[in-house]
Amino acid sequence: MTNYPQYPAGSSPEPPMNQGPIGPRPSSIDMAVKLIWVAVALTVLSTLLSFLYLDDAVDSALDNDTTGTLTEDAARTAVIVVTVLILAIGVGLYAMLAFFIGKGKNWARIVYTVLAALFLLLGILGLGGDQPAVSMLLGVIQVVVTVATLFFLWKRESTDWLTGRPAAA
Repeated sequence: MTNYPQYPAGSSPEPPMNQGPIGPRPSSIDMAVKLIWVAVALTVLSTLLSFLYLDDAVDSALDNDTTGTLTEDAARTAVIVVTVLILAIGVGLYAMLAFFIGKGKNWARIVYTVLAALFLLLGILGLGGDQPAVSMLLGVIQVVVTVATLFFLWKRESTDWLTGRPAAA
């Protein structure tokens, strides 16, 4: 004999909190996923542009070296490695989140929201910096795309679908 509570067949002590998506994927989720892919494309474009301005980034790294031990070759290597790592991690992470949001995973929406909030904070602060006009324009577009993505992700129909609630009539 077991000491575990017994429940009638087909019942449980509490209803499940998140059963996952109910019904077809709403258009707001489709739009959010598309906008995440637009953000990925903008990130790739922005990274490619940063290679056009590589010498400026190297000069900036050398100017900010307070120890005076950084060589130009080391600065160039560091800038390239950091740029490629940021690109790979950023694109991989956003692609993964787009995939899981499209599959109805609410945790992916929450992770995207946290990352988007950080990006918006850093992105808005960085818009006033000394950078080429095309980079600033891309930054503004990325901010707008991120805000639009958040809007679509947190619409009522998106929330209902991602949390497994029946759609509001």
